[in-house]
Amino acid sequence: MRYCYLLFLLLLAAFPSQAQVPKTTATTEKEILSKATQLLQDRQYESAWKLLNGFDPKHRRPAVALKQTELALNYHLRSRELEGFGFVDLKPLEQLDSLRAKYTRAAIRYPFAVELVLKNLLKQHPANYKLNRALADYYYQVEQCQCAEADKSPATLYALMARHYTIAHQHGLGDYSSYYKLGYARLSQARIAESVPLFQRSIKLRPDYALAHFQLAYSYTELKKLTKALEEARTAARLADTPELKYDANFVASELERRLGISSSAPKAEAQPKP
Repeated sequence: MRYCYLLFLLLLAAFPSQAQVPKTTATTEKEILSKATQLLQDRQYESAWKLLNGFDPKHRRPAVALKQTELALNYHLRSRELEGFGFVDLKPLEQLDSLRAKYTRAAIRYPFAVELVLKNLLKQHPANYKLNRALADYYYQVEQCQCAEADKSPATLYALMARHYTIAHQHGLGDYSSYYKLGYARLSQARIAESVPLFQRSIKLRPDYALAHFQLAYSYTELKKLTKALEEARTAARLADTPELKYDANFVASELERRLGISSSAPKAEAQPKP
């Protein structure tokens, strides 16, 4: 009997109880978001998506869904009406733009209906104004690419953009990009005077943002403030980071100089087809 008792003690020592087994710490949302951010910086877009989607497959966590929205809208390889996406992990010398033409719709492997996910989360978390900001960015992208929401007119999209950007700004979630996009929405709604302070705010936050200078020149032109418009058009041409924007800004500046009776001091823009 004593032999059996000793054997039992030895077995207990060899196989500790569940309470004695060290527990591994569950991965937290903060850690997942940090890893996903690093993967984005490393341009490992598919890996980032798999990490986020594996952690929150039913899209119940606002912070995770917001990171997925950022990834989906800005770094997708292919998209199906912004409700399904394809991603790829880029190699050191690869660029997304050059790869997009090579992949068919078969590359769209991951469903993620951006608007539906964000609206459902907003119903559950009405005080999470980051969701308003993300929805506004979504509607802006829809209006620009005309690749989703076929049932929504441009006027509807401008109204949705304005509504959600305004809410985000009221709660301190504005930056140069959001103020520019809200100004663009107001300009597109023919609410010209309202667009001016928004473009000005965008420029204050990022003085070298050529697109805001260009749109402000248009607003000033519509308001018959031609001298101010000319100043902004010239600034846009000087700061432009694409040939198309530089051409357009120089063209607008030339027209304003003609209307003001000013001889152009800038070099003439070479003729090129409009984008």
